Amino acid sequence: MQLPPEILNIQTLMLANPWALIGLLLIIPVILLYLLKPKPKKIKFPTIMFITRMEKDKRFRLLPKRFIRDPLLLIQILAITVLVLAIVNPNMTTKAEKKPQGNIALVIDTSASMQANDVQPNRFQKAKEYAKQIIDESAQGTTYTIILAENTPVMALKEGNAETAQRILNQVSCADTPTNIGDSILFAKDTLSQKEDKEMYVFSDYATSEGLDIELANKIASADGINTRLIKVAEGGNNLAITEIDSKRFLTNRERFYLTATIQNYNPGDWGAKIQVQVDGENIKEINEIIPAKSTRLIYVEDSLNADPHIVSVKINTEDNLAVDNTAYVAIPRIRKYSTLLITDEGSDTYLEYALKASPDIRLTKTVLPVLPEIQEFDTIIHAEVNKELLLKGMYTELEEYVKKGGNLIILASTDLADIGEAELKQMLPVRLEWIKTMDSGITTLSEHEILKDTVLEGIIVSRYYKAEAKENTEVIVQVSGVPEIVYGVYGEGKVLYVGLNPNPTWSNFYYSSSMPIFWYQTIKWINKVETATTQQNHKTGEYLPIKENVNVTTPSNKRITAANMVLDEVGVYSIEYLGNQEKIAVNLVNERESNIAEFLDIETIDQGAGIQKEQVDVVWDMYPYLLGVTILLLLIELVYYIKRGYFKG
Repeated sequence: MQLPPEILNIQTLMLANPWALIGLLLIIPVILLYLLKPKPKKIKFPTIMFITRMEKDKRFRLLPKRFIRDPLLLIQILAITVLVLAIVNPNMTTKAEKKPQGNIALVIDTSASMQANDVQPNRFQKAKEYAKQIIDESAQGTTYTIILAENTPVMALKEGNAETAQRILNQVSCADTPTNIGDSILFAKDTLSQKEDKEMYVFSDYATSEGLDIELANKIASADGINTRLIKVAEGGNNLAITEIDSKRFLTNRERFYLTATIQNYNPGDWGAKIQVQVDGENIKEINEIIPAKSTRLIYVEDSLNADPHIVSVKINTEDNLAVDNTAYVAIPRIRKYSTLLITDEGSDTYLEYALKASPDIRLTKTVLPVLPEIQEFDTIIHAEVNKELLLKGMYTELEEYVKKGGNLIILASTDLADIGEAELKQMLPVRLEWIKTMDSGITTLSEHEILKDTVLEGIIVSRYYKAEAKENTEVIVQVSGVPEIVYGVYGEGKVLYVGLNPNPTWSNFYYSSSMPIFWYQTIKWINKVETATTQQNHKTGEYLPIKENVNVTTPSNKRITAANMVLDEVGVYSIEYLGNQEKIAVNLVNERESNIAEFLDIETIDQGAGIQKEQVDVVWDMYPYLLGVTILLLLIELVYYIKRGYFKG
């Protein structure tokens, strides 16, 4: 019978029922019965008296020896002794490692830095090995909750058994996102809050963390009765990373683009970087740079692009311990030419005309009333300074039909605008006009709208503006002295934008601002925006992709997903199918802290090389089951002995 390993570490030996030792007195009557048991009657013959006398003396001399050698008596004495000891129940108190048990939460960092291979095969796989070890060493009946610590915590398993937990660990993979360990600890705490015997193991490299401070989260979990172990899985490694990237077409030449990227060296020594710049997978430039220790290097590239959409990428071909930040992408949209009609009077809106012609993406047609071309041919119509005496009959009816069918109309504040009595114009306007105020006033921006991107309105003085009131279901973007100045609304299937910020010198000083051409290009671009699945084409990992409805998405790893509001957790190019069109978006890590795999947070952790130290607890080892087993064995031996002596025959 094999004794448990605890017996090798005995601390104390105690008797649970010492009074039961009185039972050893049972040995005395057994001996007496053995000595006094009846003998067969013998007949003596005088001729052998001498011989029998000698035998009798010999018998008495050998009695102690025969007594000791009698197997049956010895078995009975030993059985009584062992049985009494079993009733006494001697037990030993030993020190032993406590097995994980009860309800265990396994929090595993699945961020980009966990892909570093300074620990083989990498930090994430090593963390999964340690988690599986915890499961293997846990007591039976333990339940497991698995939390993946991405930038937003993800529950992979809630209260599963060991088999399910092992299967889930085999399935989960590392993401390309930053991490949020503090919030993941609180998430796990809330999951275990109603349980007893709670333990939490947090496996991470602790290179960085967003969200709640880890030590604070650990204290909150401990206050809830959860024994939390922070286990560090990292040794430190060498890394070069792309930490910033940007690429755009030039505003003045839309068929040329520029690219800027920042390469950061996290190593203590200088590092040679081999850098490739590609457009749609084709090399356009190769750069060899020596990047000094603990410093960055900015690369800049210019080249030509046609009007189609493109993916520009930068790749570091130097081998290091983290590959996910060695490539970055930028999606550059196609060039769209906007056909625009400017309706104005002779000699008016010259500055507006120049601003519109400054953009190569705007094909401008200027018409002077009373001439009006076929308006259905244009993407956008700008209603500027018009003389109410020169208006064409039915012009606003035609404009109304144009907007209802999806056309875009921009109405610029002008001298006669409030006096035009056409009902269709008043219905389409997103404001109710009253009169013109003459007073120098500054501009107040109410929303970070797309049309204001890259524009500077500080210092713009408005000299004339309409006293106006915004209609319901419209949005005010800019106001002057509390009065709506730029407002838009939806009319039918089209958009109508009111711009009170007239660049005419008698209305404002906007005409000499360098932001005016940008403002008008952004305005034309926005009002002609085709409905797409996404609002922007370039993202960082960990961001949500807000989509109104389910769309088909192909990830950089060629997984096909039908989803809405999905998390972008892979570096690379996503393809999105929406309304019969295919869009591409670029997703990058570009995170200085996540790429710094050689430095770690200053918190107390358990190093993975030292192993997970288990809690030492007192274990009471009862001996009575083993003593009862010995007693039963002795009784069986006694039974066999009786059978051999023939006590059960006839």
